[in-house]
Amino acid sequence: MADSRDRIEIDGLQQTGAAPRRAATPSGSRFIMVWFKCCQRYGRLSRNAAKTRYEGRCPRCGGRVSAGIGTDGTNRRMFEAR
Repeated sequence: MADSRDRIEIDGLQQTGAAPRRAATPSGSRFIMVWFKCCQRYGRLSRNAAKTRYEGRCPRCGGRVSAGIGTDGTNRRMFEAR
C-alpha cells in the first residue's frame, strides 16, 4: 500500500507530500513513475522544459497529472495518482 506522501491528484492541481527531486535514465531524460489508480496502469511523468514540474497523462484515459519540483525534494521514484 502506498504511503500518502506518494499520492498526486489526477487533475494535476494538487500533490501531497514532498515534490519529486529527480530520477534519470541512462539517456539523461528525467521522469518519475506513476501508478494511475483510475485505470490500474503504470505510466511516466516527464520533466517540463522549464524544469519546474513533472507532467503527463494516464496512458489509458488521458487524465492529466502534474507534480511540482521543489528544493526539499525526495528520492522516491514511484508515486500513485488517484
